[in-house]
This record gives sequence, C-alpha cells and structure tokens, in this order.
Amino acid sequence: MIKVNSFLTAFFLLASQIILAQPANREIVTQPIEWLAVTTNWKVTPRTSMILEGQFRQVGSFEPMQYQLRTAVDIALNKHFSFVPLGYVYTWNFKYGEQPAHFVNNEHRIWEQVMYKHHAGRFNVNHRLRLEQRFIQVHTENGGEIIDEGYVINQNRIRYRFMTTVPIGHDKIEPKTFYGSAYDEVFLSWGENVTFHEPDQNRIFVGVGYQCNAELSIQGGPFYQMQIKANGAKQENNVGIQIQLTYNIDLTKTSN
Repeated sequence: MIKVNSFLTAFFLLASQIILAQPANREIVTQPIEWLAVTTNWKVTPRTSMILEGQFRQVGSFEPMQYQLRTAVDIALNKHFSFVPLGYVYTWNFKYGEQPAHFVNNEHRIWEQVMYKHHAGRFNVNHRLRLEQRFIQVHTENGGEIIDEGYVINQNRIRYRFMTTVPIGHDKIEPKTFYGSAYDEVFLSWGENVTFHEPDQNRIFVGVGYQCNAELSIQGGPFYQMQIKANGAKQENNVGIQIQLTYNIDLTKTSN
C-alpha cells in the first residue's frame, strides 16, 4: 500500500507542476476524464500477432469524448524488437467539454510502429515509437446547411512512449501478481492546418495492475493528458482515470 500511495503522490505532484508551468496567453481548461481501453492480441504464428483494440474515452460525467477502433499486424523479430508494418484506426470524435469543436469531424488513420523491450533489474522497460498518417473529416456550413466535405485534411504525427512495469512482492510478473505501471508519451504533429510545431500532447499514467492468468491482465490508475489544439491557442488539461484490460489469445497452441 505504501508503494501504491507513492505512485499516486508522485503522479499528482508531477501533473500539478506541469499545469502550473503552462503559458498564461493560451486559453487553457482543466476537466476530468475517464478512459477505458480493451485490447486483444491474437498470436497466429510464433512471430506474428493480430491486434484488435477499442478505446472508449469520456470527459466530465461520462460524456462521450472520443471512441476508437484499432487493428494491426505485429511482427516480433526477437524477444526485444517488434514492429507494426501497417495498422489502421477509425476515430469517432464528439463535441465535448469546455472547448467543444464546431463540427463533429471523424478520422481515418494509418499507422506504423517500432517497439523495443528490455529489463533494468526488476523493471520491465518498453520503448515505443509510432508514426501516424491522419485523414480528418471536414464539415462546412452554407446557409444553415451542414456539408460533409469528406476526409480531406491530411496530417502526420510522431509519438514516443516510455513505459515501465515492476512486480509487487514477486521477482517477475506472472499469474496472480500485482505490479506497478507507469508511462509518459509525447506527441508531435505536422501537416495541413497545424500551425503549432512543438510537442502538442503529453500523456502520463501511474497505476497498479494485476496479472490474472497467462491471458488476462488489468491495470488502472490516475491519468493526465495535456492536449494543445492545432492552432496553439487552446489547450486541454485532462486529469482522471485510465483503465486498461488486455486479453491475449495464443492460436499456435494445439490441444492434445
């Protein structure tokens, strides 16, 4: 329990320092969020897995913020390196919170990534670098009529995540084991309609997980998202909770 309290204290201290250090000339709002992620990995060969993920993001009192469906093929080169040569995401966006968008513009997204995993003592360390090609929907208004112009805005984004997990009361993470988990992910966007060319999003998570068995794990804890809008004039500080449920299926195992 002392370790859990230390995680939470460190998280809120870090988030508060980031919020207080932000520029006063930007329109900034702070609002609560609740994020849920459900991920399943289907291992189809010893080195190849299919990824299917759902993201359900709410703001305030569970007001819809953003929903996502993600899929990809992940290829493991060895026990340290893996990569996604091609992935796809569809994003449903909503008008939400204190800085709602004028129109609901959804998004198609293509993505690729490289991941490197290693150990540092009892800590499991994960580095993830992801590239995204975004095709964002545009709506316009003409005489009171809302016109769908299609997915005509093209943007690019690079994101890097540092993540670590550590078993609690055990030497390694195995079935029926609690563990601590933390990550920090930074985003940088460029392309059409992006005039702010500095890191425009940061996500920080510190929480506790439980490895139920070889297939199922769940983790949750406090979560902070800083998001600067494309023109750099508006910003959201979203603070709340994130819950992640992961279920892995190994199709390479044969029953006797």
